[in-house]
Amino acid sequence: MGRRHAVVIGGSFSGLAAGRVLSEFFDHVTVLDRDTFPEGSQDRAGVPQARHVHGLLVRGLIEYEKLFPGFERLAIGKGATFHDHTLDFAVLRPQGWQPRYRSDLKFLSASRELIESCVREVFRQIPNVEVRQRTTVTGLRVGPGGPRCVGVLIPAGSSGGREDIEADLVVDASGSVSRAPLWLQQAGITPPRETIVDPLAGYASRWFQGPAQWPADWWWWAGAYIRRRPDDLVEANFQLKEHNRWHLTLSGFNRQYPPTRERDFMGLLSRLRSPVIAEMVRLMEPISPVYSNRAIRNRWRHYERWNPGCSGFIAIGDAYVTYNPVYAQGMTAAALSAQLLRTCLNRYDTSNPELPRAFHLAQAAIQHDPWMLSAGVDLRFPFTAGEKPLAIRLFNLYLEGIGIAARGDSSVRRTLVEVAQLVRPLSDLFQTGIAARVAVGALKEGLRRLSARLRNESPARIPAMPPPVVSARTDPGEFTRAALS
Repeated sequence: MGRRHAVVIGGSFSGLAAGRVLSEFFDHVTVLDRDTFPEGSQDRAGVPQARHVHGLLVRGLIEYEKLFPGFERLAIGKGATFHDHTLDFAVLRPQGWQPRYRSDLKFLSASRELIESCVREVFRQIPNVEVRQRTTVTGLRVGPGGPRCVGVLIPAGSSGGREDIEADLVVDASGSVSRAPLWLQQAGITPPRETIVDPLAGYASRWFQGPAQWPADWWWWAGAYIRRRPDDLVEANFQLKEHNRWHLTLSGFNRQYPPTRERDFMGLLSRLRSPVIAEMVRLMEPISPVYSNRAIRNRWRHYERWNPGCSGFIAIGDAYVTYNPVYAQGMTAAALSAQLLRTCLNRYDTSNPELPRAFHLAQAAIQHDPWMLSAGVDLRFPFTAGEKPLAIRLFNLYLEGIGIAARGDSSVRRTLVEVAQLVRPLSDLFQTGIAARVAVGALKEGLRRLSARLRNESPARIPAMPPPVVSARTDPGEFTRAALS
């Protein structure tokens, strides 16, 4: 059977990645988006979270280069650079400053806007795809017998009517605000159940222009991250982006949202656990207002358990699973799902009613690790709204042990970083050798704390600023894609 036309709802990362894959299997692909796409690297009105710090994981960089050949070259041409996150980034964890070491994993320093603009630029070169901007989908067209989705509905001019766009496959990539569950219900189809994990978080962000000269002894040229302790409710993430612009996001939890007024936002920096970010900001010039966003939660729409389902319709990316953006999983998860879509389309014809279920089951498996590293970790907070089964509590206890062991064990540290970057599966943290090192580390830490308590010793003082190092910092210009191979 011929595969003629596919429709994608949403033109962000998930939609463009899905459209790229669909172009290999369909005669024509139409991407519908309610926004107007900017010509350059600018925010889109329909993506409020874009104004906060984003990061493309190492796995994400690899996958986008596969999907959109030339993506990395474009990003570098627009000002992106590379850094080694564990070598050039100062991180203050609850236990103290993260040890500095070379991971040989190279991270892309670029804004979300730049990354998305590069993806759009390559996507537009595909001959059989069409992007229709300023087009809002208002419903699904569902035919009898199955049921089966046979298209989407959009407004028809100013008359108040509706236009049908027929499709052999409809892909919902409209993000966390997806209205597909409502449209399915309107068509008489029970939508999938949802799991929501809400850390009651909010963000406030601001852009700064970096200094012309960086202090010689500040080796953390790529950024600084102040993680919260259990008794803190605010953390800060400050990252270098293109053209020496810096992006600062303050994250607040348990409804302790960071301030949005400029004076209060700037004043909070001096009250963080370390003055490092306040000192960095002193050398910079603010170049934006303070942006805020409070619609932050993890959400899993369980299409993989959906019965009876709807043939001809699949949900992908954030329309399927949405992550708390502080963990930087979203863009990479979208690329992984698109690659999985290719695998399923190689096995199933679009007329096969098993295609949606097969894809959703496979997507559930590939999204497990990002979900555990986002929603699972959020569930360690007592105030997080969501079920906390015993398995999740044990998982977070083990992760705490991993963090302790990683401070003094390079093998554990390396595995943890690679798992967090999705270049290794989460299960690698539970290998016998790693588990044994975690047990030894936990035992040593327990004995150390007991000894300190018996001696009535005060807790070790954490340096206010990142510890200095003797070795010269690495030149970011030498970081190339070859290091990822």
